[in-house]
Amino acid sequence: MTIRLSPTLRRVTPSILFAMLTVFGTTVGICGVANAIAHPPQVTYQLSGSAPVADYISYQTDAGQMQQAHVALPWKTQFMAFGGQVFEISAQSPGSITCTIQLDGKLVSQATSNGAPARTVCWN
Repeated sequence: MTIRLSPTLRRVTPSILFAMLTVFGTTVGICGVANAIAHPPQVTYQLSGSAPVADYISYQTDAGQMQQAHVALPWKTQFMAFGGQVFEISAQSPGSITCTIQLDGKLVSQATSNGAPARTVCWN
């Protein structure tokens, strides 16, 4: 099947294409899309406490919701985030327990709890 353009449409089509590319180049910038999209941050979750072991931890990563029991403290995990993600970690331990969340090395959430058991939650 061959599509034939009328002489008028053949003259207009390159002009429309040029205009669209000009608008795109101006909007995105000469350097391209890479500068328009920020890199995903590296997320670091950390737990520390007065007890040697956390009874239970639960946290959200790029792989989904994770849960672990009897986790040695201090504890740490890292992953690359993706768009629109909520970062959260919760933990329970005897004594005191502290959770932290860092994005690209910058502290964005920290919480400490004391008790028997102590329960803490960090989220961003």
